[in-house]
Amino acid sequence: METRITQLARNPYSLGIAAKYLSEISLFTRFEFGPTLSSLMHQINDGTHIIVEKDDRICGYLGWVRTSHDGAEDWLHNRGPLRKITNGDAIVVTIFHAQNRGDILRMIKVAKTMAPGLPVYWKRFYENERPPSARAVKIKRVPPDNR
Repeated sequence: METRITQLARNPYSLGIAAKYLSEISLFTRFEFGPTLSSLMHQINDGTHIIVEKDDRICGYLGWVRTSHDGAEDWLHNRGPLRKITNGDAIVVTIFHAQNRGDILRMIKVAKTMAPGLPVYWKRFYENERPPSARAVKIKRVPPDNR
């Protein structure tokens, strides 16, 4: 059976499904339980996530939060906490994993259609002791009078 990209329903059962999936990935077992669970809960409730599903099982998850451009820059460079802003002008990917490398690009393409034109920030974490690395895809903004 082929995989499909979809979203989880907004309910407590979905939170459990997402938490179970991530708990089986060694990298995520090093993250703090409370903040990770809180992120999952908000992403599921806000519809700011997508999953890859195959045979009624999650095999990929991408979740994000909307924030301000300045807030994303501060978070990216460890100058401040990440703060959710409902109609923010930037996206921060906080949770991302795919079991199949081929699903990564598919997930990114779908996510981009859900928040078009916004810059995207994330930190890549590694399995070994290598420190996280900051990443960003910034959108060049055109002044309103030059459109």
